Amino acid sequence: MINRQTAEWLSHARTPQTRARIRQWSRRDDLSVVILLVGFVAFVVAIPVGIGLGIWFWIDGIDRLEVFYWLYGSSLGVLLVGVALNAVTTYRLTEARFADGRCTVGVIDDVIRLPSNDVDANPTYELAVRATSPEQAAALSRTIHWGSGDSSGPDDSWIGRAIRFRHNTFDPDAQQDALFDGWPDDTERS
Repeated sequence: MINRQTAEWLSHARTPQTRARIRQWSRRDDLSVVILLVGFVAFVVAIPVGIGLGIWFWIDGIDRLEVFYWLYGSSLGVLLVGVALNAVTTYRLTEARFADGRCTVGVIDDVIRLPSNDVDANPTYELAVRATSPEQAAALSRTIHWGSGDSSGPDDSWIGRAIRFRHNTFDPDAQQDALFDGWPDDTERS
């Protein structure tokens, strides 16, 4: 069963190979989310179960530490497998979504600092980008998510800087239809 978001991505794909890749990675991404949720629930449930077992073992004088290794180790293992799979499948799905995308060079209009931080507590940003090309009548307006990766990040000096991105539609207001594709002055394309 294909969800509405996947159906929209499929409608923008121009080749059967790209549509097949999107379907494949979308299914894998859904599976990775299920594994991630199962691992999270197992780990959360393992905490009170471990406490209960610890009390029971203490009262009865049972010395079986391997039970705790298996309980916490297996639940943590499933959680970590889910995290790793989700990271890979999300990246590959994004790559597949924009495989047939058009490459456009635009200019950064604004740098917006988001209120939420990344997992390392570093600030995250959105780059408001505007681009025009001979293929479209209206200017494209896009927003590119930018995780800083460190405590510094883009600032107002980035406004006016040229940026290359991929997009699937020429809809001038499809804000999220953009994937960073490098800087135009790079000699090597992304």
